Amino acid sequence: MAEQAPWEFEPWDTMQLPADIEGGGGTDFRPVFDWVEAENRSPDMLVYFTDAEGDFPKLPPNYPVIWLVKGKGAVPWGERVQLN
Repeated sequence: MAEQAPWEFEPWDTMQLPADIEGGGGTDFRPVFDWVEAENRSPDMLVYFTDAEGDFPKLPPNYPVIWLVKGKGAVPWGERVQLN
């Protein structure tokens, strides 16, 4: 079973994610942004790997968000980068 997200990495850390990440639409993106706020974090940036199919927060946060999107899904705010 995959370790629960979010995963945090410092610039000097090796990025090691679980091998069994699953997905495929219907993601609720809001808990990650809620977690950042609840933990009183001020990230330099948040990067989301996604198919962009799901429920987004209504308003963008006060930090940059990059959506790395595999597929044709649209994002309501932030910077969308196409992955194919």
